[in-house]
Amino acid sequence: MGSKILNIAILLIVVLLLQPFTGLADQWPAPKPQHVVSTNGTYLVRIVPGESWGDTFGFTGSKKGAYARGEFYKKQADRSFTLMADAPLQNPVAPVHLLLSDQGYLVTFDNWHNAGYGKAVAIYKPNGALLRSYEVEELYPAKRVEEVPQSVSSRHWLSNNHWFYPGSDERMVYAYDFRGGLFLFALPTGNFEYLEGGQQQLLETMKP
Repeated sequence: MGSKILNIAILLIVVLLLQPFTGLADQWPAPKPQHVVSTNGTYLVRIVPGESWGDTFGFTGSKKGAYARGEFYKKQADRSFTLMADAPLQNPVAPVHLLLSDQGYLVTFDNWHNAGYGKAVAIYKPNGALLRSYEVEELYPAKRVEEVPQSVSSRHWLSNNHWFYPGSDERMVYAYDFRGGLFLFALPTGNFEYLEGGQQQLLETMKP
């Protein structure tokens, strides 16, 4: 009896190993409201998740509705925060990463449950108006897009190393990608450039 169960288990393992590989599994928690505060404490943005799952990659036929929204606040002389704008964002559900500069510019990276799809980078003015947005296809040439690591629902182009460029008074955002290359996004224009090379070489390039 024991050997029979063992043989069945081995057979199941072999069958699983023979299945075609379709990508890494994804595990995403449910989206929740989030907020980000500028380093100087002057600006605050609260993100309210959207409900337009039907506009995300892999969810065709799902419900479509309102996109995520950003509540843009500015600190006043009496230390209270005044709502400056309640603006729609480029994310059907929510952005994944947030940066808020000391001048009030909001930079978002990727889409909830859809990293690397849709507007992978979006930059907003302090009044909530969209300044620039980019899809991965606008950041890379077509050949490079094919190299981006993929999972079931995402294209993992971005590393976790992104912040404000040192010495730029938070007027430049840097972001390393999956290859160790470096994106530089300028504020307030929203323009970007991409630097190839190893991280040490790029760090030397970044020195003021």
